[in-house]
Amino acid sequence: MSKSWFTWPTFVAITEIYIAPLNVIWFILGTAAAQYLYGTINLVNVILCLLDVFIFDLAVNVSDNYFDYKHAHDREYYTKKVNVIGKLNLPLSGVRKLMIALYVISAIPGFFLFLRTGWAVLIFGAIGYFIGIFYTAGKFPINATPLAETTVALSISYLIQLTCVYVCLYGQHPFTWQVAGEVFLVALPQTLIFFGVQLANNIADLKEDIANHRYTLPYFTGANNAITIMKVVNVVGALWPLANVALGFAPWPVLFSSLILIPMWRGLKPFFALPDKQKTYMGVIKSTTLFFIGYTLLFTIGSII
Repeated sequence: MSKSWFTWPTFVAITEIYIAPLNVIWFILGTAAAQYLYGTINLVNVILCLLDVFIFDLAVNVSDNYFDYKHAHDREYYTKKVNVIGKLNLPLSGVRKLMIALYVISAIPGFFLFLRTGWAVLIFGAIGYFIGIFYTAGKFPINATPLAETTVALSISYLIQLTCVYVCLYGQHPFTWQVAGEVFLVALPQTLIFFGVQLANNIADLKEDIANHRYTLPYFTGANNAITIMKVVNVVGALWPLANVALGFAPWPVLFSSLILIPMWRGLKPFFALPDKQKTYMGVIKSTTLFFIGYTLLFTIGSII
C-alpha cells in the first residue's frame, strides 16, 4: 500500500472514524440493560465486543465507499464529486487492501470474546459480518433494496445491544428467547429513531440513488410518504419509553426521555420542509443524537440508583 495516499486525513475520510464513537452509546445501553434487567455485567467482555464493533464499523465504512464506487452507474458526477474515493483520487487496490486489513483486525478481539463466551457470539458475529459486507457488496447489495433502512436499524440498534447483553450474561444468567424479546423492547425506541435517520438519508439521496440503480424505501413510497413514515417512527420511538417503564423493562428516570421529543421535533422540522443533504440533514443527525444520548444516560442512571 503506497504511503503517498495513505495519510491520517485520508484514513479519517475513507473510514468515517469521526462517527464511530456513536457505537459507545449502544454498548452503554446494553450494559445498563443487563444490569437493570438481570443484575449482571461483564466489563471485560463488553470492552472486547466494543473493540470488535468499533474496528468493524471502520471496515464497513471503507467497504461501503469501495463497493458504491465500483457499482456506480453515474460515472461522471457520483464517482468524481460524491464518493470519497473519486474526490480524493484514491487507488482502488489500496482501498481494497485497507478494507480487508480492517476486517481481519476486527476479528481479533472477536476471537478472544468467543474463547471467553461461546458459540452464540459467533452466530451474532456472523450475522453482523454478513450484513456489514453485503450491505454494499455482491450482485444485489442490501443498500440497493427497500430493506436497507430496516436492516441497518436492526443490526446497529438491536443486534449490537443484544450481543452486549449476551456477553454480560454469559455464565451468570440463561440467555433465552425471552431475554431477546426484552432487549428488543429496551432497544426499540432507538431502533425506530435510527430507522428514521436512515430513511432521512435515503430521502435526501433519492435522486442520486436512482441514478446509481439503488432503489431504497423512499423510491417505492415516494419522498412525501417517506417523510410521513419518518414522522411516525420518531414519535412512536420517543414515546415508547413510557411503555417500557410501565412494563417494568426500564427504570423510572427513562420516563423523562420522552420529553426529548420536543427539541428533537424542532430540529427535524427543517428537514421535513426541505429534505436536503447539505442544508437540513445534519439537523436530523444532531436532533436524534440528543435522544440517543438522553435515553441511554437516563436508563444508565436508573439502573444504578
